[in-house]
Amino acid sequence: MHYYDQHMHTYFSPDSTETLERYLEQSAGKTVITTEHLDFFSKEQETADVLPDFDAYSEKIAQLNQLYDQRILKGIEVGFTYPDKEKIQDFLSGKDYDLILMSIHHNGRHGFMLLGNDDVPLENQLEEYYSLMLQGVREFTNANVLAHFDYGLRSYEVSVEELKAAEPKLLQIFETAVQHDIAFELNTRSMYRFGNAHLYEYAIDLYRSVGGTLFTVSSDAHVVEDYELGFKDAFEMLKKHGVEQLAVFKNQQPSFVELPQSANVQ
Repeated sequence: MHYYDQHMHTYFSPDSTETLERYLEQSAGKTVITTEHLDFFSKEQETADVLPDFDAYSEKIAQLNQLYDQRILKGIEVGFTYPDKEKIQDFLSGKDYDLILMSIHHNGRHGFMLLGNDDVPLENQLEEYYSLMLQGVREFTNANVLAHFDYGLRSYEVSVEELKAAEPKLLQIFETAVQHDIAFELNTRSMYRFGNAHLYEYAIDLYRSVGGTLFTVSSDAHVVEDYELGFKDAFEMLKKHGVEQLAVFKNQQPSFVELPQSANVQ
């Protein structure tokens, strides 16, 4: 089994216009899975809820699987918020997703990528963001993967030393994730577009220190040109830290595949 990108978006998400067909053409016969956005928003944010059209999504995948050798799986990226946990579970109920990502996108008042040092001091952002993430891994235990752990830091310039202020909470997050078999995602868009590869290098060892063995590498592509973005470098980083396998998900169950050799990665 080949490793494949496990965090991508199409026009079934509001922030992408990409098609499944273009990912299929780019993927050289490998499995393709997209993870379309689910986010509930508070009235204070004046933003419409993002609810992926599961029926249309499933119908499109069924049609394309007839043409592309049954190699498309179904995924979703859940923006977890504690007040909406029942609505999230209601939406997921009865739907045969192969992969569920969990992200912390907002706090009910504002999206975390909208903030920087001029809005909220880094110390405060670290405390709130990782408190919500800890709440997420405790409450949303049917998640398969914790996505882009640094999402709330993308608008800041953060050193490893600064992130270490949150280490006690990060350890709690990772311990809880391990207890519930939630994988840690290396999000290459965060690493190489937002310049946070150093934070991931620190987090790999932290996750492993509490028994973490489930790793994924994902591009978070919203356009096909970002498919498998930076995978070669991410694989090399994992290899340097002693990681030899990656997890892939089907029917929300993980299987292990050997860490790809960088020489075989485009």
